[in-house]
Amino acid sequence: MTHPKPLQIGQSDFREFRRADGYYVDKSMFIEQVINAAALVMLLPRPRRFGKTLNLSMLRYFFEQTDEDNAVLFDGLAIKKTPLFNQHQGQYPVIYMTLKDLKSRSWQECFDQIREMIHQLYLQYTYLLDGDLLHDQEKSEFNKVISLDDSPRVYQNALKNLSNFLHRHHQQKVIILIDEYDTPIQSGYSNNYYDEVISFMRNFLSGGLKDNPHLFKGVLTGIFRVAKESIFSGLNNLGVYTLLSDKFSDIFGFTETDVADLLAHYNLSNYYEEVADWYNGYLCGKTVLYNPWSLLNYIDNEHQAKPYWVNTADTHLIEELGSSNF
Repeated sequence: MTHPKPLQIGQSDFREFRRADGYYVDKSMFIEQVINAAALVMLLPRPRRFGKTLNLSMLRYFFEQTDEDNAVLFDGLAIKKTPLFNQHQGQYPVIYMTLKDLKSRSWQECFDQIREMIHQLYLQYTYLLDGDLLHDQEKSEFNKVISLDDSPRVYQNALKNLSNFLHRHHQQKVIILIDEYDTPIQSGYSNNYYDEVISFMRNFLSGGLKDNPHLFKGVLTGIFRVAKESIFSGLNNLGVYTLLSDKFSDIFGFTETDVADLLAHYNLSNYYEEVADWYNGYLCGKTVLYNPWSLLNYIDNEHQAKPYWVNTADTHLIEELGSSNF
């Protein structure tokens, strides 16, 4: 008799998740969907605790060109059986950013956090300064980020510039992955610096994602779909896939099949109806979804049915805005 694999609640790093050999719901065909998508840039708003960060981390470890062989992380997963695996795995420079911690009470504090985040990102690529790849002016721009220059312009152009530099160095277009892109915007709305943060984010994201000849694919996740007119105006290569979309509908969250397999693995199939009564609360396109956080905590707490998700996040903005589109 095989023993059930350990649960990994709250682990959002795909590499660490796979190395621990815990129970994993295979979402690896997300990779194929990203590659084959007509949209160059994909925005995927989903509720909290639906596996957004884990899935974006999976994309990173799949695509990223590194000295470490990450192919082993995909052993036994569906994507490894496709022709796309050998063609795309480990072939691209990847810019990966998470904005989930950019929660500030003022625009100056927010900008300081953004500046530090981009500074840390650039530190990963100081090898670009070696040799004659970059012109003197480009090296100057790079060093301004490294030295924490206080000019917003330097950071607004940072995503575009870095993708340019990486493309030229690796002779391969870049993949840009941005997790929780809307967190600083939500914070700005709640703390009265919305205009400042929207202005910055519009220029920052458009620079890296709009008409960027150095971009292979871009994927953004978040909670809300911020109005296209306010932040993505003119970004005609953007595909927005919300909970109303059929495309990508089974990628975030657990499907009914996922839930049945999960419960069977832990010998809890008899509790399926109870699980459905408590946690069957989402419809993405035509796909019925369950919240992963709730299901994993239900199993970990010896199948005690509770509202596990409700206290995991600040719902102030939802309560204030209702169904409005900001």
